[in-house]
Amino acid sequence: MPSATLQRSHDTRHLTAAAPGTRPTRRGLLAGGLGTAALLGLSACGTGNSTSSADGGSGGTAWSFTDDRGHAVRLPRRPKRIAFLTDSVGAALWAAGLHPVAATDSGQGIVPAVEPDWSGVTKIYSADKGVRLEALAQARPDLLIDAVQPDGTLQVTSQLPEVAKIAPVVGLSTYHSIEQIVGTADRLTRSLGTTLTDGDAKARYQAASTRVRKAIAANRELRVGFVFGIDKNTLGVMNPKTWAVLKTVSALRMNLVPVPGGSANTYSQAVSWENVPSLPADLLVWAVSDPLPDNPLWKRTPAVRAGQLWKPELASWYAYSWENFTVLLDGLATHVHSARAGIGPHSAS
Repeated sequence: MPSATLQRSHDTRHLTAAAPGTRPTRRGLLAGGLGTAALLGLSACGTGNSTSSADGGSGGTAWSFTDDRGHAVRLPRRPKRIAFLTDSVGAALWAAGLHPVAATDSGQGIVPAVEPDWSGVTKIYSADKGVRLEALAQARPDLLIDAVQPDGTLQVTSQLPEVAKIAPVVGLSTYHSIEQIVGTADRLTRSLGTTLTDGDAKARYQAASTRVRKAIAANRELRVGFVFGIDKNTLGVMNPKTWAVLKTVSALRMNLVPVPGGSANTYSQAVSWENVPSLPADLLVWAVSDPLPDNPLWKRTPAVRAGQLWKPELASWYAYSWENFTVLLDGLATHVHSARAGIGPHSAS
């Protein structure tokens, strides 16, 4: 039975040889120290538009919502009992103010990062079974929220078809920019008759985004690489075309280390340790894995030698909320502002 949150595969290719690498599951990425999130930036395929009654969530007339698959879920009345099938989507909706009757928490720190209120909520995830169908059914949800995978399929429901027999499913993708991911969560929450609770957080996020833009403009030549540990022999360079944070800062004109040949569904490029010191980066951001490398070649990397390295909290990559990503953008603004451009090599060998 698949994990509630963590069944995803990713594409890793070598920077030097462009050969396909392993495809770890999302659960394996975090549990094995590789990190996760894999914010593969597929273009938006759904508008997130919705129509519903305006009676504050008491049912009423017909309700519909077009999800990130481009699939319109239509119900005769606004659903009131909502279940979150994945940590990532659940965190975004919880942060927006939506209170479910059932939800997952796979124990990776994603859900606790948004400080949810578990009162009256059935926990439907177990480490050995993933989503517990019996517990989900007993919660009597009338709408399920699942994550959309890079290929457009639902993460839990596609692997566990019995889930869809319990209630209709809306799919939200975390493979977009920050604004689109959290904005869609806000639209869905509002359509379900819930008052948004993250308005102030959104304003703080927008201010942080402005700070990042100004820091980039003042340090235009700075090259930034987002990296993580794949295994003891390999470093992963995150693809700027796919991860939510990278898509967002790229739009703010951050000069990111490219992934040769990376497309909209390429997770990362693998770099063997002997080539790590040649990464063309002046500032390195260590993402989605623990711990930092204890490798002489890592320590010889120019950005590391210069102290131009930042390691955000691990869970901060996956709790998709305005508040959480404000922390990430503030950290980036600080490090981009203080880093010195030109210390890294100009090309990867």
